[in-house]
Amino acid sequence: MPEESYVAGLTEIRFLEEYERTVLSKPQMVADAALKALAFAPPYERPALVGMLAEQLVEAALRLTAVFEALDDRRVSIAQHLRGPLPGAEAWVALAQLAGTAEPEGVVRRLALDEGAVESAAQLRGLPIPEWLPALIEASTAADSLAMPAPIDQLAITGTNAEGERLEVRLAAGENDTVAMADLIADLCSVARGLLGAYLRARRSLGQRV
Repeated sequence: MPEESYVAGLTEIRFLEEYERTVLSKPQMVADAALKALAFAPPYERPALVGMLAEQLVEAALRLTAVFEALDDRRVSIAQHLRGPLPGAEAWVALAQLAGTAEPEGVVRRLALDEGAVESAAQLRGLPIPEWLPALIEASTAADSLAMPAPIDQLAITGTNAEGERLEVRLAAGENDTVAMADLIADLCSVARGLLGAYLRARRSLGQRV
């Protein structure tokens, strides 16, 4: 029976390799570009660039959540999980709570990965996750999401959640705040790539589905 093909006719293993290399790296690359542009941007361009950072932060968090859920539930292939829709804020909150309480070794065992993934799990546990990130995810992924400048060098992101509640998250747009956001994006991408990379290494070394 021929192997199922994924996006662009890729085999499962090639799909996962490209996902790890490109899709999981994209938020960091875009965030780095936005951060560099912010250094020279006139005031009227800054809100849009900070908005780009916020978008990449949301994507990085949800991509990491998708990788975790795919590794945690092996009833279908990892690739099938990852080519589906991204999880939402509730799934991110569950992951953040687990990461903040579980020992890295326990997380690695839960995901059936080898010791090479402990560093990524430890990095996840130590991330400075802001309390407003779940609300940002909900507001940013809402159908009526809108980002607008707010007083005192802030960006206001609004949206209506599934319960009909109107959310507003204000992000500080100063240099230190945007650098911290870009750093968090890079760390989230690094953890996601580390976990999926550990799965890929195991699969290559065994030469079979794991």
